[in-house]
Amino acid sequence: MEKRTSWDFSEYTHRVEVFKSEEGNEIRVDHLQNGDSSVGYVKFVNDSRGLSVFGDFGNWIFCRPFHPSPDGFVSFGYWNEKLKTYSCQDHAKYDSDRTLEEIKDLINGGLEEIGLTGDELEKGVESLKCLSEYVDDEIEYLYHAYRGFPNNLDYEYIPYVKTASYRLLVVFDAFDEICKRLK
Repeated sequence: MEKRTSWDFSEYTHRVEVFKSEEGNEIRVDHLQNGDSSVGYVKFVNDSRGLSVFGDFGNWIFCRPFHPSPDGFVSFGYWNEKLKTYSCQDHAKYDSDRTLEEIKDLINGGLEEIGLTGDELEKGVESLKCLSEYVDDEIEYLYHAYRGFPNNLDYEYIPYVKTASYRLLVVFDAFDEICKRLK
């Protein structure tokens, strides 16, 4: 698995603390820290109800406990689904340029790759061309994408690209580092 950012955790120490709650549940706290410095510090607080991440890359709350992957990495898409933002931090923002690129890819052979032919293919290409006119305005784009898109296509084929926050990507790289060290 390739790293998401250039942040280097190789010199960081990984320290684990385990506590028991009054109810008897285990609370695990993983620390990634470079010496005594608080620069780039990441703290994972994991209990049976979820995971909280604190430190220099923001505070993030996930609605699922973290269990390190035996493969040594975490799934970006899965953990984004579990992310709960109860602050003004955005985990991603709409990317009109990349959305338009995906629309063009679908028009230029992508719809055929997913198995569309004949009238379905023609209708899909026409709809995507129309949809590309709204890509600069996220709200207008979503309105047309989910109200005017042909019902013969699954919604998962409607391009809607969001670019993840750099800070969250570093947190995911820290996840990967912990997985790697626990392997």
